[in-house]
Amino acid sequence: MKVKFRDKIYESNERSSFLKLAESVGIDIKEVITVKAGGKLFDLSSSVPDVNEVEFLDFNSPEGKMVFWHSSAHILADAVKRLYPEALLGIGPPIDGGFYYDFYNLNIGDNDLKRIEEEMKAISKENNKFERIPLTREEAEKRLSGERFKLEILNDLTGEITLYRDGKFEDLCRGPHILSTGAVKAVKLLKVSGAYWKGDNKRESMTRIYGITFPSKEELDEYLKFLEERKAHDHKKIGRELELFEFLDVSPGSPFMLPKGTIIYNELVKLAREYDTKYGYQEVITPFIAKVDLWKISGHFDKYRENMFEVKPFESDEEYALKPMSCPFHVLIFKSKTRSYKELPLRISEHGIVHRYELEGALDGLLRTRVLQQNDAHVFVSEDQIEDEILFELKELKEIYEIFDLSPVFIAATRPDKRIGEDELWDKAENAIFRALEKAGYKYTIKEKDGSFYGPKIDIYVLDFTGKPEAAYAVSTIQVDFNLARRFDAKYTGKDDKEHIPVVIHRSILGSFGRFMGVILSNSKGELPLWLSPVQVKVLPISDSNKPYAEEVAERLMKDKIRVELDESNSTLDRKIRTSQLEKVPYTVVVGEKEEKSKTIAVRDRSGKTSYNVDLSKFISDLTEKIRLRSKA
Repeated sequence: MKVKFRDKIYESNERSSFLKLAESVGIDIKEVITVKAGGKLFDLSSSVPDVNEVEFLDFNSPEGKMVFWHSSAHILADAVKRLYPEALLGIGPPIDGGFYYDFYNLNIGDNDLKRIEEEMKAISKENNKFERIPLTREEAEKRLSGERFKLEILNDLTGEITLYRDGKFEDLCRGPHILSTGAVKAVKLLKVSGAYWKGDNKRESMTRIYGITFPSKEELDEYLKFLEERKAHDHKKIGRELELFEFLDVSPGSPFMLPKGTIIYNELVKLAREYDTKYGYQEVITPFIAKVDLWKISGHFDKYRENMFEVKPFESDEEYALKPMSCPFHVLIFKSKTRSYKELPLRISEHGIVHRYELEGALDGLLRTRVLQQNDAHVFVSEDQIEDEILFELKELKEIYEIFDLSPVFIAATRPDKRIGEDELWDKAENAIFRALEKAGYKYTIKEKDGSFYGPKIDIYVLDFTGKPEAAYAVSTIQVDFNLARRFDAKYTGKDDKEHIPVVIHRSILGSFGRFMGVILSNSKGELPLWLSPVQVKVLPISDSNKPYAEEVAERLMKDKIRVELDESNSTLDRKIRTSQLEKVPYTVVVGEKEEKSKTIAVRDRSGKTSYNVDLSKFISDLTEKIRLRSKA
């Protein structure tokens, strides 16, 4: 049997347990978090299944982090129950960047976190082993007596029922977990927030505690430094400071774009339209709402219903849903007339608004919203055109990413357990994705079972300010779908004069415009390139007597479609310059008596470099060219 750990490969026939297996090949079990075999994760104390390959995973692997943080959520729950016995347990999953746990009947604030942290540290020092306990439903009900939220979860479970015990604490869980609580060497609880049970605002209000843990104090210290840097890159903070957008309780998860934010947003839409036209897409506009019957045919009602907004007109029994995706509408457009193979690839784009019911705890500024406008498209192709079309779309993506100097990370996501369509079609779709990425020369990793319910996909991530792939943002996607057209009985006439079912390629380059805007704001700390900045030039008169000339300069700039603001406030010049800096304006033009006499301007760029005696016409010409070329500066 092949045994992998980090960059080394071993051979062993030991199968009594993963612990013995690790020992047999000399792997230090203290460095291991979990183990992967046959596509599944296991506890290290488990017996080795009948497989030919086993991989031991440390904290640096994504799966290792998830198991480590899942176990840490149990330690948090144990600590809370010790300190606040009346609290009831909700759920405690790992998330990107740590974990959280929801509790009912727990009245605490951020000031209480230190006490809970100390209790978690005490539990870690106890080095309690995580023990997996299979139970019958009746046994589980007895052991969870009094924990009504756990009993509700139990009631929905199918298949094997297991609890995990560490010390005296028990929690309903499928695992896997770390060997013992002692593996957690550093703890930081981050914040307390509110949440609704199961994300339903008609259910109980829960207290949610977020935290993060590490196998060493050094890693925690490094993370805390990272948090400080991340604050400067927080797009929500930048959005508030630059007056770009707001979020209001009247419509949770739905951004209100303010005038300056709308300029950025519209520039991104303009860019998407320009490139879609260049690459031969035909833009359409489809309804925001449709009868539930449509979503039943597409499969969304079955597989995506929990994320959809259902709508009923007043005094009517008709059922509708707000569209979460535009794909069924585009198939109907394809099907609206007789199609020939000569029309393929048929590229349909839409910058439409969709609505998705994201759980409140998952909402994150512009990065995760309930209403979003997508740079969306669907391409109808024959089977032999799939690879070429993916390569075509990757070319468009490359051009757009270069404008923003973005570094893409490619993930090929394969069939999930919850899916539609025959395995033979999934095989074809997955193989086409792999071959196209290889032909394009892109390195990629495979994420098993993470495809959409209708087809495998290429997810394209963008590195954040850290440059670490594990902290990248999911932005773009290309998805191969053999099933959608088939479900709608959409066909085209082939060269053989017979009817054929097209393959649908779902494609989104900028993804959600709001999300893309959030990513760009975060990576740039709000220092947007000239073409994207809501205010491109700020004009500052030194004194009141220079205001007429300042107005003349501003009018010249506006005439050439340069976005300009004139600061006529009574503040000092230094304060005006400082305000312009804080507003991240690319160029600040200062005019005084000297400039007025010579009909020139003084120009200060965002770096602080100042040029004097600048010819206004030359300045406008240079800026116009930079804007036209969408220069990065």
